[in-house]
Amino acid sequence: MRGAIVLLGMIGLLGASGWWAMSWGGRTAWFLVYVSLSLLMYAVLVYASLKRGIRVEREGRGPGAGWGLERPGGEELRERLRILAGESPVLSYRLTASGVLPGVWLMLEERWVHEGTGERMTLRGASAAGFGRTTVVRCGLQAPGRGVYVREALIVRASDAFGLLRVERRSGGGGQLWVLPRVGAVAAEPGAGPDGTRPPVRQPQAWTAAAQVSGTRPYAPGDPLRRIHWRSTARTGELRAKETELPAAVRQLVVLDAAGAGESTGAALWADPALAAAVEAAAGIARRGLELGGRVRLAVSDGQGSVAEAQGRERFGELLQLLAAVPRGGARPEAFAALALRESRQAGVGAVTLVTARADAQLAAALRLLPRGAARVVFVHGPGALPGPVHAWKRQLESLGCRVTLAPANGPAAPLKGGAGHALSGT
Repeated sequence: MRGAIVLLGMIGLLGASGWWAMSWGGRTAWFLVYVSLSLLMYAVLVYASLKRGIRVEREGRGPGAGWGLERPGGEELRERLRILAGESPVLSYRLTASGVLPGVWLMLEERWVHEGTGERMTLRGASAAGFGRTTVVRCGLQAPGRGVYVREALIVRASDAFGLLRVERRSGGGGQLWVLPRVGAVAAEPGAGPDGTRPPVRQPQAWTAAAQVSGTRPYAPGDPLRRIHWRSTARTGELRAKETELPAAVRQLVVLDAAGAGESTGAALWADPALAAAVEAAAGIARRGLELGGRVRLAVSDGQGSVAEAQGRERFGELLQLLAAVPRGGARPEAFAALALRESRQAGVGAVTLVTARADAQLAAALRLLPRGAARVVFVHGPGALPGPVHAWKRQLESLGCRVTLAPANGPAAPLKGGAGHALSGT
């Protein structure tokens, strides 16, 4: 509306100055005619270019991650953006207009809301368009807290060089920002070696190194020829590949207690330092298991019973993404012991690690139903000495053959590995 009024005002100014020049003449009148005509032509060019739309893309995300001003609320720019908690990255956006926008200022604003706490966060950036069609706008992100943020709105504002014309377009939600937890240093077990792990139990080489065939599946491009199951291929008439499963000895189960220290609920639980430390400890244990070549299963006692399984260092981001959303659906303190028992029984003879920040009395009863020494407990504690009840709980678990490792809540974070790792990536 404002742009149309400005254009009508310029047309009126051009008509008045033209009437003055044609009726009375003079250099001043003709100068006003030329100035008014130039401004009108510039305003029409800018207004037409902005109305035809501006495409927004995150740099490095590919052409499919776009959002057009002419189609607010469309399906574009709905990718997941992942960053690491505690860092302040700079996000770059490429704004492409359908026409040339000389002297136009482009401003971008993106609004996010945290799924768990309702906390809101806004990104803003501005840049001059120059004489090209593409402009890069950079927005700084100030160290958001761990969690999943849902985009409420994406707003693009454009203004001409004189501030006369302004165009604003909004797009609804659809994108997600995943702030992944830091990776805690792997807590050393009692009797561990210099690398923080216990000496492995000697087992037959063929059992520990070779994967077991658990079935077949359709052959997929890129599968090596040695994975083709020739008998099934001959029987079905189509290429079939072997489905393999690692021996239980190289499988790692990590069960995380999502209740933190047990003193917070709702939005306050996200700010519980004990829960944050437990999440980081679980991330460190899971990464260590993947680096050793095992398959890691991660189970969380939250409201949704979140579970993820991965094998290979390149899939560590999937486990971090699950940990970023803890506690999704709230915490269930009473479910941790039952979840640990159920998952441990399903894991068989694999390594089992239970991560908690509270002395759960039900955990001892659950461990009595497991083979002696089948599980290890990592207990995350705050600063200072352990309270007496925690010491008694620890001795009770150790009497059942359970190894208990103490991990301070303010322990150092382990550096990420693998190039870009998981500091900034989109899927």
